[in-house]
Amino acid sequence: MLPTRPGGREIILVTKTLTQNQGNQALSIAWRDFLAASYPGHAVRPVERAPAYLKRYRVSRFAAASDPVAAFDKVARQLVAQLPQVAKARPPIDAEIRHDDRIRQVVRFRKLRRLLSLRSRLAGLGLAKRTYLQRLALFPGSDLVVVNPAGEFQSDATDTAIAYLLDVRCAQLLGIPTAMVNLSFEVADATVRRLAVHVLDQCALLELRDSESGAEYAAAGGKCQPLLLPDGALLTPPLPPENDPAKRAPMALAINALQLHQAGLEGDWLALIDRLLEAGHRPVLTSNEWSTDEPFWGPLLSGRKLTAVGQRADYRAYMALLGGFDVVVSSRLHTCVLAILAGSVVVPVESGTFKLTGFFRQAGFGNLPIRLGSDGWQDAVVARITEIRADRARALAEQTRIRDAARQHLQTSLQAAFAALRIGQPGVPK
Repeated sequence: MLPTRPGGREIILVTKTLTQNQGNQALSIAWRDFLAASYPGHAVRPVERAPAYLKRYRVSRFAAASDPVAAFDKVARQLVAQLPQVAKARPPIDAEIRHDDRIRQVVRFRKLRRLLSLRSRLAGLGLAKRTYLQRLALFPGSDLVVVNPAGEFQSDATDTAIAYLLDVRCAQLLGIPTAMVNLSFEVADATVRRLAVHVLDQCALLELRDSESGAEYAAAGGKCQPLLLPDGALLTPPLPPENDPAKRAPMALAINALQLHQAGLEGDWLALIDRLLEAGHRPVLTSNEWSTDEPFWGPLLSGRKLTAVGQRADYRAYMALLGGFDVVVSSRLHTCVLAILAGSVVVPVESGTFKLTGFFRQAGFGNLPIRLGSDGWQDAVVARITEIRADRARALAEQTRIRDAARQHLQTSLQAAFAALRIGQPGVPK
């Protein structure tokens, strides 16, 4: 736990602080540690992202308004106006980023609707409002608010995106410099894109994860020049590779099973698994989003003698687990990143929009992801695995060379960008 400096200055990091996702845990820790190193005169206070109370503000509310931007700003001003005029003593900082494998996400739509309805009723009763306002009251008095949505401006994550944008806008209305970082601009909804441009254009610093996101932001009308840098989880310290072949297992598969299900590609994926089994690769299943993928694993585990590993591992243990495989085939971005950091050779496969492709291109990797469902994709995956196993040492050396260069570029670029904000220096307004 990072110490609280009595009477000292703070930086707010809005991020995931309690998660069942090892990738989000690694990413939050990487940003916490980067900010602490960049601003040694400040204490970094992690704050949980997307609080339940903000999820009552649905995109439909703003889309129905004659002026969505004005309606959005009205909500943000109303939230800020409810803060107490006299600042209270700030609570101690809890800087731990915790992994909890007991957390379960809802992936069935009926249950999801019930959960959202319950959250809305609780918020209406004021049970969530008090907690939210206590959280928002931490913003005044800080020198910088950094919001890390972990890329979750996904094409269908509209209401979640609104929650992130409200956090940033409230900080801006309070006169606090804001930074939106590690953003993948995939959202398709026209209203969310319009509101995003309104908020992001007013950030002191905007960092997007890839050039594809930069193009989408510009197409939506974005005016500022964002940093384009690969996912911040790449700042996680690497592990030494396992050099003893006898201690490595052949292959791990980490595939976004929900996306497979939604795209109708489950049958194709089962066919690929059967090919891998017949070729003697002995794949095992894993995930950094276990609770989302596990409900769809039943048909894979039934009758195919597959096992699944890593459910209870935190991010460091998950990295060590991934480092114990010759090859990791993954459509999950953070499993790819953590496997690369752990010294396993990765075969990335794209199952979403451009998230993985953007990362691998932005980081400078030559072998871009294979898109699931594209012509000959199964043959391409098998061929890539065969090529790696023919000379794994060469493949790993090349991957590590690119990784280390990308990490260095990411580190130095972020350091320069945040130093340019001159946070806490004389003459810089809060």
